[in-house]
Amino acid sequence: MPLDSAWYISPQRTDPLSWFTRPLIPLIFAFTAVVYGLGVTLFTWELANEPWLDLIAIALVFGACIVVQLWTRPLRKPFTPRQAVVPITLALLAVTLSTYSSVESEVLVQHWWAPIGVGIVLGSLAPYSSPLNLVLYSIVLVCAVSVGGWIAFMGPVGEWPAFTTMMIAASGVVVAGVASTTFSLVIVRRTQSLLAGAGAAQPDSNAATDEVARHVERRTLARLGTQVAPFLQSVADSGIVTDADRALAGQLARRLRSDLVSQANRSWLESLALYGAMYVVDPDHRAERMNTVQRAALRGLILAVMKNPSTHNDSLFIELRGQDDDSTAVALSIDIDLPEGRRTMMLAPYYLTLQTAVRDLEWDPSRELLKFQFPSQH
Repeated sequence: MPLDSAWYISPQRTDPLSWFTRPLIPLIFAFTAVVYGLGVTLFTWELANEPWLDLIAIALVFGACIVVQLWTRPLRKPFTPRQAVVPITLALLAVTLSTYSSVESEVLVQHWWAPIGVGIVLGSLAPYSSPLNLVLYSIVLVCAVSVGGWIAFMGPVGEWPAFTTMMIAASGVVVAGVASTTFSLVIVRRTQSLLAGAGAAQPDSNAATDEVARHVERRTLARLGTQVAPFLQSVADSGIVTDADRALAGQLARRLRSDLVSQANRSWLESLALYGAMYVVDPDHRAERMNTVQRAALRGLILAVMKNPSTHNDSLFIELRGQDDDSTAVALSIDIDLPEGRRTMMLAPYYLTLQTAVRDLEWDPSRELLKFQFPSQH
């Protein structure tokens, strides 16, 4: 039975907005590995054969986590299995050195730090790797640690049978592999479920996406009607059209024509800006080139931010610029006075919906800036 799509997608690709894909996670794991590795190594220093090799091994585990940290920084491309080869290789080298340090030593297998260090490397990879890839990484590392445990701890002081020794050695990596894979799979499935729900809520017609523009048009006509109606009533009551009436009629006609032309030239996005404190820079009316799905997704995000009481006044700014390939680059600045977790929960459904409709979608949390492109419709 084939695996569902959640096994092939990493949390980073599915939900780049959330806290669990932030770049500090590998860094935290790196320092955790150093603290744990040094503590155990110093505790067993007199018992090890070549304890200085463990120090090098700890540095390799630290380096593996730092590599993940550097390759998953904001505005970088999603982490790939080809890149994962480097931290996995560093972890394997660390296991090799630590195994050699423990051969013919008095260190017991249950005090071996390397399996936990390798498990920490797996943990740093979890937010950026698909569940299936994590299973493969875990198998490779479990095999390496099992063999290392058998080589290092089956000497004269070994107190466990071979199979038990290998199981004890591999247990830390097995736990880390199961936890990392479960974490990745749960996050991807829940996010996909959220995305499906957000996608189902999209309007399915131009009538829904352009409702704001039509409402503004009706309001404009109503405002003009309040100016024209009294004039027409006064002419009807007097029964005489004077020169002053003709002059006033000309002024009203010019004003009506100017307002109608302005309304006709106003894009749906500029009409939306009339409802709240949002500034739109769209000199070439690029917003009109967006298709129905793109309009609905962007409109939902903007209205959600506008209606939130934590949004700062005059804080929304959106700019649309044409590119050389006739695509349109969009930058949306959002300033919301909410804790990161609550802000993420508010934006995530609209962000994920928008992700399905545009390309090169990026969120810069430091500047609260959303950037994306939509291709030419020609």
